[in-house]
Amino acid sequence: MLSLLKKKTFLALFGGMFLVEAVLALWTGLPYDMNVWFQTGVWMSQGINIYQPANHLGYPPLWALWCFVAYRVYLFFTSNLEIWRLVIKLPIIFSHLACAYIVGWYASSRFGAKTGVKILLITLTWSFFIYTGAIWGQIDTISVLLTFIAFYAVVTKRIAISAIFLGLAIELKLYPLILLPAFFIYVLKNWNKKEATKYLLYAAAAPILLTLSIFEAFHWNFSFFFKTILYATPAYGTNPVQINGGCMNFFSFLALNKINLVGFSPTLWIPILAICAVYWLRKKNFGESDLVLSIISFYLLFMISYGWITEQTFLDPTLFILLFIFAFNPKRIYLYFLAIVQTFVYIFTVANQSIFVFTPLLEKFSPATLIALQNFYLANGPLVWTIRGDMGLVVSLSLLCFLIILLDPTIVEKAQERLNRKHYYHESLHAKLGRLQSNSPTTHSDIRETTQSNI
Repeated sequence: MLSLLKKKTFLALFGGMFLVEAVLALWTGLPYDMNVWFQTGVWMSQGINIYQPANHLGYPPLWALWCFVAYRVYLFFTSNLEIWRLVIKLPIIFSHLACAYIVGWYASSRFGAKTGVKILLITLTWSFFIYTGAIWGQIDTISVLLTFIAFYAVVTKRIAISAIFLGLAIELKLYPLILLPAFFIYVLKNWNKKEATKYLLYAAAAPILLTLSIFEAFHWNFSFFFKTILYATPAYGTNPVQINGGCMNFFSFLALNKINLVGFSPTLWIPILAICAVYWLRKKNFGESDLVLSIISFYLLFMISYGWITEQTFLDPTLFILLFIFAFNPKRIYLYFLAIVQTFVYIFTVANQSIFVFTPLLEKFSPATLIALQNFYLANGPLVWTIRGDMGLVVSLSLLCFLIILLDPTIVEKAQERLNRKHYYHESLHAKLGRLQSNSPTTHSDIRETTQSNI
């Protein structure tokens, strides 16, 4: 794989992708999210607790450190807003390129160079990586990279390193916390209870110690941080009003139909993921393929059952899905299904108005288009909200169906067998009819017998 990537074509491809994403990063970004990144850097420079003001960072403080660095670079370059956007997004862009390279490297060593190159190219050009990262400015790509490094480390028998990288992923965005059972089960099944327990301790220690160190260094009050982390739960004085609106799952459909499950939505995911953990724990053997599929299952079930899941969360399992359907269990039907789910996600994200990631670009080059787009959403608010709610349900159902066929490939195989039998029956019947028309001695009873035997 390394020798292939030394070729000029591959270097040009990576360089070209970096340039494309860097140029897109200059004039794109969802205004609300980018303002959070901007304000975080400013507040840190002013010595303000970043979790205290309104519209603050919703993650642990690791990403805040880069926001602070980006703000200092912004000041150095005479307050150029485009440079500020680019610098903030640089780790996201580099993480995308690194994801493509590392998953290609792993697939090449495990399944051969041809498979490795295929997965590398697909990951590098998969549009959702570019849309959520270089364009939107979301940090899920970094989380995906850290999580995949944790996966790569554990399957190559570097348990402590794997736990530390998974801990860093948790420190970045918290959601990878739900993958701890998958990694724990893998270490338990392939090593022993002692190593599995050590894995949990290392993975928990990394984000805890890092968070404590940052808060101590900046002298921040923890109470505001706890309110931020628990914002989606009716705990610690929080007010999860936004859960009434739901997001990219069936909760948005319930909200559309005036069904309020505020008290239920924050905890539904816990028993569902517990059942998922028991399912994988009961498996006698738990190899690399099982680890990949378990990671996918934990993410997809979390997306279906958690009260507030945004569109970019679908990126977190995408790299593992691509690895599974192109390497571990390649089936064309899986790619078709993934494409359908991805299309549904895009439809939801347009209805959820993330299309305004292009606001900086339109403000600079086509203000009239931006005004027309804003007027469209204002004039069609009820319709857009209805599409948003309905697509939340559609995404949940499609994710569930996708997970079922990934867990049970025989469903696809049986469906294919039925299609093959129907195809054979129609061909046989067509042949019989052809022979009749050519005055063959075949009788109608022959056709009836053939039909009955095929049925």
